[in-house]
Amino acid sequence: MCILIFMSIKTNQPIGTTMTKLHHTEYKKNYKKYILSTIETDNEDKPLKTDQDKIQYIFDRFYSEYYCYNMPLRVGKFKAMSEWLSGLALDIEYWNDSIVELAVKMGSIDPNPNDKLKNKVEQGYWDFMANIILGFEPKKVA
Repeated sequence: MCILIFMSIKTNQPIGTTMTKLHHTEYKKNYKKYILSTIETDNEDKPLKTDQDKIQYIFDRFYSEYYCYNMPLRVGKFKAMSEWLSGLALDIEYWNDSIVELAVKMGSIDPNPNDKLKNKVEQGYWDFMANIILGFEPKKVA
């Protein structure tokens, strides 16, 4: 009997297995792809086809739904984004077990984390996702 195992050139891991922790520049790209993959249509059910359209959609919603009036003075943009996301504004994972599984899949933590790490990931999830999303906010041209 012969068993073939195909290895990924990029991660040097067997294809189809869980990856080990990646450098932050790599796993941030994975999170961006994941977040954008959860967005298919706008508020009027029109398809959003490009990443730029999806990013614009996220920030248009954030600024119109949450980051208005006195919010910038009360908590700042980062905390406002975290609060907005925690209200399930986007269709991203929100169950604790799913959050940890996502972190492993994206490469931000190693597989089989201990309870202390799981708790840290779960508790910091909304702030972490806010940081990821604010990292790809389009820069305003003066």
